Amino acid sequence: MWHKWQYQAAILAGRGFYFVAMPACFVISKMGEGRLTDYIDISAKTERLHQIIENFLALPGSDLVGNQRDILEMVDILVAITGVDLTPNSALDCHTATASGKAVSLVTAGRCALEFMRSQVFMRGCYQAICDQQNGRNPVEVLYGGTGPFGLLIIPLLPFFSADDIQVTLLDIHQPSLDYVKKLIDVLGVQDRIRTIECVDILKWPVPHAHYDVIVSETMTARLHAEPQVAIFTHLISGLKPAGALVPQEVTIDAALQSYSHKGDDALPIGRLFTLNRENVQALSRGDNTCLKCQFEAPAQTTPAHVSLFITTDICVYDGHVLGENQCSLNLPLRYDIQDVSPQSRFEVEYVMSDMPELVVKHMAVPKVPLSPVWEDQSPAGLPALVTWWRFMESEKRGGDGKAALRASVTAGQRQELMGLLNLNFPDDLARIYTCRTIEDLETLILTRNGGTISPALLASLGEFAKAAESGGAAKPV
Repeated sequence: MWHKWQYQAAILAGRGFYFVAMPACFVISKMGEGRLTDYIDISAKTERLHQIIENFLALPGSDLVGNQRDILEMVDILVAITGVDLTPNSALDCHTATASGKAVSLVTAGRCALEFMRSQVFMRGCYQAICDQQNGRNPVEVLYGGTGPFGLLIIPLLPFFSADDIQVTLLDIHQPSLDYVKKLIDVLGVQDRIRTIECVDILKWPVPHAHYDVIVSETMTARLHAEPQVAIFTHLISGLKPAGALVPQEVTIDAALQSYSHKGDDALPIGRLFTLNRENVQALSRGDNTCLKCQFEAPAQTTPAHVSLFITTDICVYDGHVLGENQCSLNLPLRYDIQDVSPQSRFEVEYVMSDMPELVVKHMAVPKVPLSPVWEDQSPAGLPALVTWWRFMESEKRGGDGKAALRASVTAGQRQELMGLLNLNFPDDLARIYTCRTIEDLETLILTRNGGTISPALLASLGEFAKAAESGGAAKPV
């Protein structure tokens, strides 16, 4: 068995050092003692890096939260090896705009490694995905889009595999990032595990069809906002083999209503606003954008006290390696105030893919209608008489206080006359009217029966009807 100094000497001999073995020491020539000291320092750092990663790969998931100090040390080692300056607002801290979102600077990308839960969970997920793809015959082909200065999710894992186990393709839009990645690759001695390195806008890169066993890209923020994660996966998905793994495996965005107290136990879930996974990415790549839009109704238990919309982002990196609420910046919830929420409220949701991707949630509040409205009050579309009729129908459906008074305000004759003015068929359309959840739904039905427009003549007729009904008389023909 070799002694440690013999092992180091053998490595250094290949790097230009010359040694004469002696009983208790060795003599250095050609490169000098300073270079040897530097090498031994780097050697110790790479050994410690390996220990840190080996440790958290073996930890139970529940123990990761106590491992912050090791991850900060890991980042210090990566900074020392590459020489990268992660100071905010430095010359390297410049983002790049793309057609599908912001490519963050190498400084921002590098500082993401400081988020200790994020780094551990993503690296553990990538490691398992690679192991699961091994077949003992061919190397696992990995495509890593958006490396940052460390290639954090893949490069530090490469010493755990041989060149026969894995081959990696690295893409990044920033050449300085790739220069630092190359330094790390050289120091770790894993050059033989690199298929290719390209500086390119990933969205313009020609993707080899069904070539990769694992595709990795972590180019996102909470709610998939601003950065091009969705667009990148949509572009790269054609390169994934049928049995390949996408990392992250799934990103889900959910919403709930919260009351003034902001206590989790009083939250009313609304639904899942968007899911980024292989199925939806494949649909998007075919031009099917169905997954980008959805609608939800407020829960029946909604009260005026539910004044906040609470949006969360959960990430399944791969097969049980998950990040949940507040575990890292990717899981920070968004809370914003809403007004006039009720059980009749609905929410329209769209994930907008653009140069600034964002999730847009619109709260479609039910317009406030007086309990005993006057006939001349106008609906959202400007139709007289409709508000009183709508409130009356709501009271019929729901019962409760004020029902008797409202019943007295709309006679059967008035209802039938109003339906005639609106070109609604009595009694055939009556069932459709009572299934309308909002007054806007009723307006849509009316527009359908009137060729898609409300004519000036119809507005005039409704105005005369409202005046007559308010005075207790009969409407006069217009």
